[in-house]
Amino acid sequence: MAESNLSKFAKTVQDRDPRQTKKKVQHPKGFEPSISYSEKTKSGEIVSAPQKENKIDWKEQLESYFGADAKNYKVLKDTAEIRFWDTAGNPPQRLYYFKAKIVSNKAYMPDDDFKKLLQEAKRKKPKSKKKPVKDSKTFVICLSDFQIGKAGTSNVVERFVDYIDKTVDHIKTLQKYENINQVLYAGLGDILEGTCGFYPMQEFSVEMDARMQQKVARRMIYRLIKDTIPLFDKGLVAFIGGNHAENRKNGKSYTTFGDNKDVMLAEELQEIFKEAPAYKNKLDFMIPENELSLTFEISDVVVSMIHGHQLRSGSNAQAKQRNWLANQSLSRNAISDCDILLSGHFHFFSAYETSDRLLLQASTIDDGSEWFENTMGDRSRAGLTTLVIGGTEKWSNIRVIR
Repeated sequence: MAESNLSKFAKTVQDRDPRQTKKKVQHPKGFEPSISYSEKTKSGEIVSAPQKENKIDWKEQLESYFGADAKNYKVLKDTAEIRFWDTAGNPPQRLYYFKAKIVSNKAYMPDDDFKKLLQEAKRKKPKSKKKPVKDSKTFVICLSDFQIGKAGTSNVVERFVDYIDKTVDHIKTLQKYENINQVLYAGLGDILEGTCGFYPMQEFSVEMDARMQQKVARRMIYRLIKDTIPLFDKGLVAFIGGNHAENRKNGKSYTTFGDNKDVMLAEELQEIFKEAPAYKNKLDFMIPENELSLTFEISDVVVSMIHGHQLRSGSNAQAKQRNWLANQSLSRNAISDCDILLSGHFHFFSAYETSDRLLLQASTIDDGSEWFENTMGDRSRAGLTTLVIGGTEKWSNIRVIR
């Protein structure tokens, strides 16, 4: 039957099918595809688009959100969660969702040990603030020449843990009679042994690689600070770099004075403690930019710190200290105004008073040097050097914890 003219004129003609309403995709609660990121914390969270297989290409997911900037972000795969969801239909289709933490590549530190220490520090509750006390004194703990990584490191660690307990007892005894409400952790260098470039047999004799040395030393200093800072109202961590912490090539330092593993250790500790509410306002840090010395005032006493490898002329360590300080005076350097000069490097304890100044060389806690013993017939005695500064006497209670 022929179509009538009316039907032709009334017929709706469509070259394309009209757009149909898209069915809303149901996602499992908490796994809606999204991304969140905070510039303040340099971290965030990413939830993937639904995947048809139980696997995920995180690079592809980052690129879908960040585009060309995806290279600046990293997914922490050990934080990933997975959830699967069966869609409506016949038959139903199973989809997989992935969720994980993301961080900025610029701020991310892959060392799990660092994160553990940071979390432990954060759990510490802050104590109530005490009113400042006039004429307070400072307890000083000299940290010098541990040389973590050389033969005998296990003995050094055991010895150090024992020294911490003895130091705590010593502090409590002193505080019964004196107003010692501050502590100075004086890092005098060579906390690490290094791996090569300092003496011919070093590569053969070291027991730890560079990363392991850094990790062990960090845990040691962290333990010391954590166990002693509760005894004080305020603390200062001041570290300078030693020669064993330099980056060397063919026996020579080839970068800057500031590019030093001892200094890097102090910066790691700063990052850990400054994130913790209990410590961030109680513990200050003084770290050199590109210098081999630090000079500052604490308890009305001017203190200068060096490692000691820059000391040259002189028949012994004390003479070297005196001659070096005299040259600083001629140059009118800030260090020439010091009341106390703290140094290490020579591995044995000595204290020398001159012109109302104290030149103190800190002891080491290592097992001694075979080279020094075989060439000089002498062996250093292990110990942790401590003293009290402040008051009319400027310095007192000098003791080597053994």
